[in-house]
Amino acid sequence: MFGAKKNIKKGEISLGVDIGNFSVKVAQLSSKDNKFTLEGFGYSKINTAKTDGVLEALKSACAEAKLSERRAVVAVPSQGVIVRYLMLPTMGEEELRKAMEFEIERYVPFDRKDVASDYLVIKENSDSRNMKVLLVAAKKEFVDSRVRVLKDAGLEPEVVTIDSIILKNIFQINYSDKKEKTVGLLNIGSKISSINIVRGSTSYFMRDVQLGGDNITQLLKEKFDIAPEEAEKIKCNLTLDDREKFKIIEPVLGNLLNEVYLSFDYYESEFGMVVDEVLVSGGTAKLAWLANFLKENLNREISVLNSIKNVTVSPIVSQQRLDFVFPSLAVPLGLALENFN
Repeated sequence: MFGAKKNIKKGEISLGVDIGNFSVKVAQLSSKDNKFTLEGFGYSKINTAKTDGVLEALKSACAEAKLSERRAVVAVPSQGVIVRYLMLPTMGEEELRKAMEFEIERYVPFDRKDVASDYLVIKENSDSRNMKVLLVAAKKEFVDSRVRVLKDAGLEPEVVTIDSIILKNIFQINYSDKKEKTVGLLNIGSKISSINIVRGSTSYFMRDVQLGGDNITQLLKEKFDIAPEEAEKIKCNLTLDDREKFKIIEPVLGNLLNEVYLSFDYYESEFGMVVDEVLVSGGTAKLAWLANFLKENLNREISVLNSIKNVTVSPIVSQQRLDFVFPSLAVPLGLALENFN
């Protein structure tokens, strides 16, 4: 959102760069006749012990992806980002621009000169009297840091956005059969979990929660008094037979569940429609028993989001690599798709 989007022509390439807390993922997509092909993919863990660990990981992921495109779409960290849905009277473009300056002053608790902001008209009511507008504001320091690391890696940042927004992109191209349903998209990262409630092509609600896979790792570390690396290994190797270990991490999942409950309750009371099912993505989506836990407590169908259900994968992309990071593909692919919207 924080940048001038170039109109991508059919057949051109778009590049999505996902810089997380744990790893960097790079996805290069092409589009032709409304069909998408994953032309390149790269993944690299971040060495957090190094001050330039993010830059090193980004360069490594780009090298693996064998990029032909350098213009990138990237997301800013959710810390310092504010998202608001506003209901405003229907107005023209110039009038809306002036109105949003007032709304930014009203909702953003930072000095205006320190803030990058953008807005998007989500939906106009059928009576044409009101319009729903999405306002996103971020501290410029977070936007600038993303731009800087991309440029240092030899990339050209074209669009800077947020993870929550782009989850809808993945849903739209892969689940057109669910356009009449209300679906909760839950992306569980290492530190942040994003919730986006969509119906058709409209995102009705989104928020980020300060909970993720690292909280589970920390709990296992404390319980067994072991190093973080050992705790991470236990988490990643949990099986359906490890019921006792799963009970240890249930408090973290319970906290996440409460946030999902609150989000669903707000949506259902605000719009009078229930969330029909949930699609889960992110590295923690691979956690054994997670789907069962969510299904039992949310009483809804729970599935792992398939980000490449309707995406052709080029033969030059390693299928083994995609299988390894499968639930984590939603953000880099969603970012790449942003330029095709």
